[in-house]
Amino acid sequence: MRESNRTSPIKMFLAFFIIFLVLVGIFLLDYKNSLEKPASDNPEKVTFQIKSGESVNLILDNLVEKNLIQKRLLPYTKVYLKLNKLEGTLQAGTYSIPRNLSIKELITTLQNAKEQDIWVTIPEGLRKDEIAEIIAKELQKSESASFSVESFLTMTTDTTFIETLEFPFEVTDLEGFLYPDKYALAPNSTTESVIKLLVNTFKQKIDAKYDEYTYEDIIMASIVEREGRNSEDRPIIAGILQKRIKEGWLLQADATLLYPLKDWKHVITEQDLQVDNPYNSYKKIGLPPTPISNPGHQAIDATLNPEETDYYFYIHGKDGVARYAKTLTEHHNNINTYLK
Repeated sequence: MRESNRTSPIKMFLAFFIIFLVLVGIFLLDYKNSLEKPASDNPEKVTFQIKSGESVNLILDNLVEKNLIQKRLLPYTKVYLKLNKLEGTLQAGTYSIPRNLSIKELITTLQNAKEQDIWVTIPEGLRKDEIAEIIAKELQKSESASFSVESFLTMTTDTTFIETLEFPFEVTDLEGFLYPDKYALAPNSTTESVIKLLVNTFKQKIDAKYDEYTYEDIIMASIVEREGRNSEDRPIIAGILQKRIKEGWLLQADATLLYPLKDWKHVITEQDLQVDNPYNSYKKIGLPPTPISNPGHQAIDATLNPEETDYYFYIHGKDGVARYAKTLTEHHNNINTYLK
């Protein structure tokens, strides 16, 4: 009994020490994630002003008031500024700031009032012409930028230029490789520098995670991006489409029909189904010749890790929920139930 009493304080100390380490680990993980997580999904830009002589605390309070920093993350922001000796680096000036910046990105932006980067958010699943329009709209605010939609579209099919990007397989069109993400573009950006940034980001994000993928994988991912709605249905849809390809079925994916029309909201008609072009997956067996959109990480991951099921058909009902079917009869029942 005496020996047990002597060891009890040691055990208690070890228990408290382990709890302390766990709490520190949780804090550090939350701290790191909080600094890197976007404040919002909304890319809308707001005007923010730092007046000469304003204190760091006042600047941070104003950022909270503008909803550019969540109030609960204010202590983390102060710690980040203190640890990295950034308190005196925030510059007076007027900024145009997207709501979807992380704390790290926000602090970096507020360190350069004169030559501000131009933030551009490219959503998943857009065609290259849509991406070009978004970038052009933002870069037109800079007098030193040299970017145009026309040159962007020309360069994305310039095989001599594409060869310099060193893909592991033959690529003749950069559709599919213009990675959707949030970008800080230099005010003097050129068409070439923007394309290289998007493609290099694709390589960094995708090559870093997947040892091997093919051009056909990116084509399939571009379809999955448009046909799927969320992280739950994309792996299932990827599995269905790949099974249809493998078994020699027509893909019959509406998104492939819409790609040449350059209108994702077009209501498909019977005439559209009869159009003879390589993107009509209602008439042509196999994949289209190029990607039909620029997929994000989720769609690419779903394509490379599809979910195997017994399904061959799917629709999204009026409520946006995916409905699957094993037979054509079940598929028609789903159409009559959820789309009419």
